Amino acid sequence: MAGHSRLYYSLAAIVLLILVGTFGYHLIEGWSLFDGLYMTVITLATIGYSEVHPLSQLGRYFTLGLILIGVTVFGFLISVMTQTLIETEITSVLGRRRMFKDISRLSNHYIVCGAGRVGMQIINELRRKDVDFIVIDRDEQLADKLLSKGDLVLTGDATDETVLEGARVLTARCLITAASHDADNVYVVLAARGMNPTLHIVARAADQHAERQLMRAGANRVVSPTMGHRMAQSALSPAVADFIELTTTTSSLELGFEQIRILPGSPLDGRKIKDSGVRSDHNAMIVAITDSAGKMHFNPDGDHQLRAGDLLITIGTPTDLAKMAETANYKRGSTTPLPKLPLG
Repeated sequence: MAGHSRLYYSLAAIVLLILVGTFGYHLIEGWSLFDGLYMTVITLATIGYSEVHPLSQLGRYFTLGLILIGVTVFGFLISVMTQTLIETEITSVLGRRRMFKDISRLSNHYIVCGAGRVGMQIINELRRKDVDFIVIDRDEQLADKLLSKGDLVLTGDATDETVLEGARVLTARCLITAASHDADNVYVVLAARGMNPTLHIVARAADQHAERQLMRAGANRVVSPTMGHRMAQSALSPAVADFIELTTTTSSLELGFEQIRILPGSPLDGRKIKDSGVRSDHNAMIVAITDSAGKMHFNPDGDHQLRAGDLLITIGTPTDLAKMAETANYKRGSTTPLPKLPLG
């Protein structure tokens, strides 16, 4: 920042010097402002053209001072520009090194492959959730934009195992592939599944055929970005569609879904839902429970007994869900694998 300030001051000094020279010749020699400007520019530029008009003795002294000051200012400007370029290059190199150092420390993180329209929606949601993630994309300009926002980015092909290894796929929690072409997503899933058999993989698909291919390749979840099921639901059950849209996309309502695991020793372990205080103390609702065996219980009643290892699918405000997570001894970033949720 200091280098940029010196650069601005140097440029301002040159502009001021041109104005002083222009008006100086106008007042001393009686020249027109254009003639004064022309004489000032060729003098400061040391071009060596002949004088516009014969100079008086005072005019020569003025020209001599203008040359000395101009050479000094231009020399300082060149020095500042060189220093600024060097500082920018050093900052860029150090920034890259710092980024790679941060990447080397990643564990239990999310990997987003593709930062297009769908990918950016995913990235924005991950930012909102404040979780660790890294983006892989081929577009260098797009990567630079993400880097400027503080995101971790690798420029390269996500189908390349070397790039996935650089994104620390072996220690990742989840990989989300949102490339615009289904073939790319299939290759990413195949590569990632081969490198990390326990990795949770979510893939984008454009059609049903691609969905089947992605599931065979090893994806745990396949999502269509066209959201055709949302369109059908809007026609068949508009009130339900409105509710889902309101709770999942409206930030002003401050409602969201969260998964909260009950760990051993939690006050919730062994209690019935009606006695747990989930509703009265945390102002949250349990819409589903996945037990330790992987079975999902939708809309459990008040007599359902909570157990350690249960994964609660809850709805509420971020603040209330955070308090409930503390009660359940849920730790964000835990390496304990989540039970697989049944499809559908």
